[in-house]
Amino acid sequence: MLKRILAGALSIALACTAGADGTQGATGQESDFQFSQGRLAYRKIAPAGFERGRELWWLTRNRDGSRTMRSLAMTDDSKFVRDVTYTLDRNGRPMRLYIQLQVDEELVGSGYFHVSGNTMNVVTDSVDTGHTIQSVTVPEKFHILTHAVMLDAWPAWSYELEEGGSQTIAVYTTSPLWNGTSGPLGRMTTQRFTLHGTEEITVPAGTFTARHFSFGGDDGSGRVSHIWVTGKENILLKYEWPHFGMEYVLETLQVGAETQVTE
Repeated sequence: MLKRILAGALSIALACTAGADGTQGATGQESDFQFSQGRLAYRKIAPAGFERGRELWWLTRNRDGSRTMRSLAMTDDSKFVRDVTYTLDRNGRPMRLYIQLQVDEELVGSGYFHVSGNTMNVVTDSVDTGHTIQSVTVPEKFHILTHAVMLDAWPAWSYELEEGGSQTIAVYTTSPLWNGTSGPLGRMTTQRFTLHGTEEITVPAGTFTARHFSFGGDDGSGRVSHIWVTGKENILLKYEWPHFGMEYVLETLQVGAETQVTE
């Protein structure tokens, strides 16, 4: 009962910061510092609920309106460990990123990304490409795909909610592999993002008002994924990846020091 009460209170708090319909508010307006954290479960669809990995994350909304998410992801089957720290400015544009990937006992690669104007400077070290310095021209709105699952919700920052429908978003992907176990030296590409509307969704962390997006399928493979995000911070609640038989669900969410949802 206590869990349901806390989850409901947290859902109301998130909705109040983002509007009753769950849409993100006007950017560049907020100045209050806020901290949140949670746990995302990596599950196989069959057998139902089998956990193959997990992701622990910490998010700060800084007093200048920028956001920083720190993500630590790990799997039991493929034995990868991914550390990511990613910062957006107050308008949702990437500012800087650090990523490190280890698979089993091998350090696959690490990289630092820094955006200045229309240029992103990339410095990486990896077993595949060695030490590399890359300069990439980037548009005003784009996303860096880190393969940290919580951050797979952040292309929503580049989506124009007022336009709706399907939109093509510029993306720099740090790995061409489906599970992101290479890189992080990558390339610019695009991703088709479609908004399906606002829905109420229940996950272990509680019940929330969410925006439902889908992406993928541009290559004719039919591999379409669905995500549900909530609040001004675009927090990922659920990610369905049916073509690989996997799903990701938010198990716990804590906002500030007082409201916590646990098993």
